[in-house]
Amino acid sequence: MMRKLEATMLFILLAATFSLGFFSADYFGINGQKQAGLTTLQAAPQKILSASIDIVAVNSQDNTGIVNTATVEIQPGQGRVLFSLNPFVEPDTQQSAETAKIVAEAFTKTSLQNSDVIYSIEAGNAQLVGGPSAGAAITAATIAAIEGKTIKSNVEITGTINPNGSIGQIGGVLEKMTASAGKGKTLFLVPKGQSTISYYEPQVTRQRQGNYILERTTYVPKTLNLNDYAKQQGWNIQVKEVANIEEAMQNLL
Repeated sequence: MMRKLEATMLFILLAATFSLGFFSADYFGINGQKQAGLTTLQAAPQKILSASIDIVAVNSQDNTGIVNTATVEIQPGQGRVLFSLNPFVEPDTQQSAETAKIVAEAFTKTSLQNSDVIYSIEAGNAQLVGGPSAGAAITAATIAAIEGKTIKSNVEITGTINPNGSIGQIGGVLEKMTASAGKGKTLFLVPKGQSTISYYEPQVTRQRQGNYILERTTYVPKTLNLNDYAKQQGWNIQVKEVANIEEAMQNLL
Protein backbone atom coordinates (compact mmCIF):
# COMPACT_ATOMS: atom_id res chain seq x y z
CA MET A 1 0.00 0.00 0.00
CA MET A 2 2.83 2.37 0.92
CA ARG A 3 4.69 1.62 -2.33
CA LYS A 4 1.51 2.24 -4.32
CA LEU A 5 1.00 5.58 -2.57
CA GLU A 6 4.63 6.58 -3.20
CA ALA A 7 4.30 5.69 -6.88
CA THR A 8 1.11 7.73 -7.16
CA MET A 9 2.73 10.76 -5.52
CA LEU A 10 5.75 10.46 -7.83
CA PHE A 11 3.47 10.41 -10.88
CA ILE A 12 1.64 13.51 -9.65
CA LEU A 13 4.95 15.28 -9.00
CA LEU A 14 6.30 14.43 -12.46
CA ALA A 15 3.06 15.52 -14.10
CA ALA A 16 3.12 18.83 -12.24
CA THR A 17 6.75 19.39 -13.16
CA PHE A 18 6.06 18.70 -16.84
CA SER A 19 3.06 21.01 -16.87
CA LEU A 20 4.94 23.85 -15.19
CA GLY A 21 7.87 23.46 -17.53
CA PHE A 22 5.68 23.58 -20.65
CA PHE A 23 3.58 26.57 -19.74
CA SER A 24 6.24 28.74 -18.07
CA ALA A 25 9.47 27.88 -19.82
CA ASP A 26 9.35 26.11 -23.16
CA TYR A 27 9.13 27.85 -26.50
CA PHE A 28 9.38 26.35 -29.94
CA GLY A 29 10.52 28.59 -32.77
CA ILE A 30 9.71 28.18 -36.45
CA ASN A 31 12.52 25.64 -36.76
CA GLY A 32 10.90 23.51 -34.06
CA GLN A 33 13.93 23.61 -31.79
CA LYS A 34 13.28 23.98 -28.07
CA GLN A 35 14.66 27.10 -26.47
CA ALA A 36 16.18 27.31 -23.00
CA GLY A 37 13.98 26.98 -19.91
CA LEU A 38 13.55 29.82 -17.45
CA THR A 39 16.15 28.35 -15.13
CA THR A 40 18.86 29.15 -17.69
CA LEU A 41 17.60 32.59 -18.68
CA GLN A 42 19.25 35.84 -17.77
CA ALA A 43 17.51 38.07 -15.23
CA ALA A 44 15.75 41.21 -16.44
CA PRO A 45 17.46 44.50 -15.56
CA GLN A 46 16.23 45.86 -12.22
CA LYS A 47 14.91 49.07 -13.71
CA ILE A 48 11.71 50.25 -15.34
CA LEU A 49 11.29 49.12 -18.96
CA SER A 50 8.39 50.11 -21.19
CA ALA A 51 7.03 49.97 -24.73
CA SER A 52 3.78 50.78 -26.52
CA ILE A 53 1.97 49.35 -29.53
CA ASP A 54 -1.22 50.17 -31.38
CA ILE A 55 -3.86 47.45 -31.15
CA VAL A 56 -6.83 47.08 -33.44
CA ALA A 57 -10.25 45.81 -32.42
CA VAL A 58 -13.86 45.72 -33.55
CA ASN A 59 -16.45 47.87 -31.81
CA SER A 60 -19.27 45.58 -30.73
CA GLN A 61 -21.77 48.45 -30.93
CA ASP A 62 -21.49 49.21 -34.65
CA ASN A 63 -19.11 46.47 -35.91
CA THR A 64 -16.47 48.97 -37.06
CA GLY A 65 -12.73 48.67 -36.59
CA ILE A 66 -10.99 50.85 -34.01
CA VAL A 67 -7.35 51.46 -33.14
CA ASN A 68 -6.28 51.77 -29.50
CA THR A 69 -2.91 51.80 -27.75
CA ALA A 70 -1.52 49.19 -25.38
CA THR A 71 1.41 49.91 -23.07
CA VAL A 72 3.56 47.47 -21.12
CA GLU A 73 5.72 48.52 -18.18
CA ILE A 74 8.19 46.14 -16.57
CA GLN A 75 9.52 47.06 -13.15
CA PRO A 76 11.25 45.29 -10.25
CA GLY A 77 8.68 43.17 -8.43
CA GLN A 78 7.45 39.69 -7.63
CA GLY A 79 6.81 38.09 -11.02
CA ARG A 80 3.21 39.30 -11.23
CA VAL A 81 1.20 40.15 -14.35
CA LEU A 82 -1.02 43.16 -13.66
CA PHE A 83 -3.61 45.10 -15.63
CA SER A 84 -4.38 48.78 -15.27
CA LEU A 85 -8.17 48.36 -15.18
CA ASN A 86 -9.35 51.44 -17.02
CA PRO A 87 -11.30 50.23 -18.91
CA PHE A 88 -12.03 46.82 -17.42
CA VAL A 89 -10.75 43.79 -19.30
CA GLU A 90 -12.38 40.40 -19.71
CA PRO A 91 -10.73 37.14 -18.52
CA ASP A 92 -9.61 36.09 -22.02
CA THR A 93 -7.72 39.37 -22.39
CA GLN A 94 -6.05 38.83 -19.02
CA GLN A 95 -5.08 35.29 -20.07
CA SER A 96 -3.51 36.72 -23.23
CA ALA A 97 -1.35 38.96 -21.03
CA GLU A 98 -0.17 35.95 -19.01
CA THR A 99 0.75 34.13 -22.20
CA ALA A 100 2.42 37.24 -23.63
CA LYS A 101 4.78 37.36 -20.67
CA ILE A 102 5.67 33.66 -20.99
CA VAL A 103 6.40 33.90 -24.72
CA ALA A 104 8.35 37.15 -24.31
CA GLU A 105 10.56 35.56 -21.64
CA ALA A 106 11.38 32.61 -23.88
CA PHE A 107 11.87 34.75 -26.99
CA THR A 108 14.31 37.15 -25.27
CA LYS A 109 15.83 34.47 -23.00
CA THR A 110 15.09 36.79 -20.10
CA SER A 111 13.42 35.81 -16.84
CA LEU A 112 10.80 38.15 -15.38
CA GLN A 113 10.39 36.20 -12.14
CA ASN A 114 11.72 39.19 -10.19
CA SER A 115 9.75 41.74 -12.20
CA ASP A 116 6.13 42.84 -12.38
CA VAL A 117 4.64 43.27 -15.86
CA ILE A 118 1.90 45.90 -16.01
CA TYR A 119 -0.36 46.17 -19.05
CA SER A 120 -2.67 49.07 -19.81
CA ILE A 121 -4.96 49.81 -22.73
CA GLU A 122 -6.12 53.22 -23.87
CA ALA A 123 -9.55 52.52 -25.32
CA GLY A 124 -11.27 55.89 -25.50
CA ASN A 125 -14.80 55.79 -24.09
CA ALA A 126 -14.95 51.99 -23.92
CA GLN A 127 -16.00 50.60 -20.55
CA LEU A 128 -14.90 47.03 -21.27
CA VAL A 129 -12.16 45.48 -23.40
CA GLY A 130 -12.53 41.83 -24.30
CA GLY A 131 -11.18 39.17 -26.61
CA PRO A 132 -7.75 37.59 -27.11
CA SER A 133 -7.00 39.13 -30.51
CA ALA A 134 -4.51 41.64 -29.06
CA GLY A 135 -2.35 38.81 -27.71
CA ALA A 136 0.26 38.96 -30.47
CA ALA A 137 0.47 42.74 -30.18
CA ILE A 138 1.06 42.85 -26.42
CA THR A 139 3.57 40.03 -26.74
CA ALA A 140 5.49 42.13 -29.26
CA ALA A 141 5.34 45.14 -26.92
CA THR A 142 6.66 43.03 -24.04
CA ILE A 143 9.58 41.83 -26.16
CA ALA A 144 10.30 45.39 -27.29
CA ALA A 145 10.32 46.59 -23.66
CA ILE A 146 12.73 43.87 -22.56
CA GLU A 147 15.07 44.55 -25.48
CA GLY A 148 14.80 48.34 -25.19
CA LYS A 149 13.43 48.69 -28.72
CA THR A 150 10.55 50.58 -30.33
CA ILE A 151 7.68 49.14 -32.34
CA LYS A 152 7.38 50.63 -35.84
CA SER A 153 4.56 53.15 -35.95
CA ASN A 154 3.47 52.20 -39.48
CA VAL A 155 2.91 48.50 -38.72
CA GLU A 156 -0.18 46.91 -37.16
CA ILE A 157 -0.67 43.31 -36.02
CA THR A 158 -3.71 41.31 -35.03
CA GLY A 159 -3.87 37.73 -33.76
CA THR A 160 -3.97 35.65 -30.63
CA ILE A 161 -0.82 34.35 -28.97
CA ASN A 162 -0.30 30.71 -27.97
CA PRO A 163 2.17 29.42 -25.35
CA ASN A 164 4.35 27.91 -28.10
CA GLY A 165 4.75 31.31 -29.77
CA SER A 166 2.39 30.66 -32.67
CA ILE A 167 -0.16 33.30 -33.68
CA GLY A 168 -3.77 32.18 -33.83
CA GLN A 169 -6.62 33.32 -36.05
CA ILE A 170 -9.14 35.98 -35.11
CA GLY A 171 -12.33 37.56 -36.45
CA GLY A 172 -13.11 40.93 -38.00
CA VAL A 173 -9.99 41.05 -40.18
CA LEU A 174 -11.54 43.30 -42.83
CA GLU A 175 -12.86 45.78 -40.27
CA LYS A 176 -9.48 45.85 -38.52
CA MET A 177 -7.60 46.40 -41.78
CA THR A 178 -9.96 49.25 -42.63
CA ALA A 179 -9.25 50.92 -39.30
CA SER A 180 -5.49 50.42 -39.72
CA ALA A 181 -5.53 51.97 -43.18
CA GLY A 182 -7.48 54.92 -41.79
CA LYS A 183 -4.71 55.48 -39.24
CA GLY A 184 -2.04 55.57 -41.94
CA LYS A 185 -0.59 52.11 -41.33
CA THR A 186 1.27 50.71 -44.33
CA LEU A 187 1.73 47.09 -43.16
CA PHE A 188 -0.96 44.96 -41.56
CA LEU A 189 0.19 41.62 -40.10
CA VAL A 190 -2.45 38.90 -39.86
CA PRO A 191 -2.39 35.24 -38.76
CA LYS A 192 -1.49 32.56 -41.28
CA GLY A 193 -4.32 31.93 -43.70
CA GLN A 194 -6.17 35.19 -43.06
CA SER A 195 -4.97 37.43 -45.89
CA THR A 196 -8.09 36.21 -47.66
CA ILE A 197 -11.52 35.95 -46.09
CA SER A 198 -14.61 33.96 -47.00
CA TYR A 199 -18.06 35.41 -46.70
CA TYR A 200 -21.59 34.97 -48.03
CA GLU A 201 -23.04 37.56 -50.38
CA PRO A 202 -26.84 37.89 -50.40
CA GLN A 203 -28.53 37.71 -53.80
CA VAL A 204 -32.19 38.67 -54.03
CA THR A 205 -34.61 37.48 -56.73
CA ARG A 206 -38.20 38.72 -57.11
CA GLN A 207 -41.10 37.00 -58.83
CA ARG A 208 -44.63 38.29 -59.31
CA GLN A 209 -47.49 35.93 -58.57
CA GLY A 210 -50.85 37.58 -59.10
CA ASN A 211 -51.05 40.64 -56.88
CA TYR A 212 -48.04 39.59 -54.84
CA ILE A 213 -44.29 39.79 -55.33
CA LEU A 214 -42.33 36.91 -53.84
CA GLU A 215 -38.83 37.78 -52.77
CA ARG A 216 -36.21 35.09 -52.27
CA THR A 217 -32.75 35.66 -50.79
CA THR A 218 -29.92 33.20 -51.33
CA TYR A 219 -26.39 33.49 -49.99
CA VAL A 220 -23.52 32.81 -52.36
CA PRO A 221 -20.05 31.99 -50.95
CA LYS A 222 -17.37 34.49 -51.94
CA THR A 223 -13.64 34.93 -51.26
CA LEU A 224 -12.01 38.31 -50.77
CA ASN A 225 -8.27 38.93 -51.03
CA LEU A 226 -7.43 41.72 -48.57
CA ASN A 227 -4.51 43.07 -50.62
CA ASP A 228 -6.70 43.29 -53.72
CA TYR A 229 -9.44 44.99 -51.71
CA ALA A 230 -6.98 47.52 -50.28
CA LYS A 231 -5.80 48.41 -53.79
CA GLN A 232 -9.38 48.82 -54.99
CA GLN A 233 -9.99 51.25 -52.13
CA GLY A 234 -6.81 53.20 -52.92
CA TRP A 235 -5.26 52.41 -49.53
CA ASN A 236 -1.49 52.38 -49.09
CA ILE A 237 -1.44 49.27 -46.93
CA GLN A 238 -0.06 45.78 -47.47
CA VAL A 239 -1.43 42.68 -45.73
CA LYS A 240 1.14 40.06 -44.73
CA GLU A 241 0.64 36.71 -43.00
CA VAL A 242 2.81 35.71 -40.02
CA ALA A 243 2.75 32.28 -38.40
CA ASN A 244 4.52 33.02 -35.12
CA ILE A 245 6.04 35.72 -32.96
CA GLU A 246 9.47 35.37 -34.60
CA GLU A 247 8.07 36.29 -38.01
CA ALA A 248 6.05 39.09 -36.46
CA MET A 249 9.04 40.68 -34.70
CA GLN A 250 11.02 40.71 -37.95
CA ASN A 251 8.40 43.14 -39.28
CA LEU A 252 7.58 45.08 -36.11
CA LEU A 253 11.04 46.19 -34.94
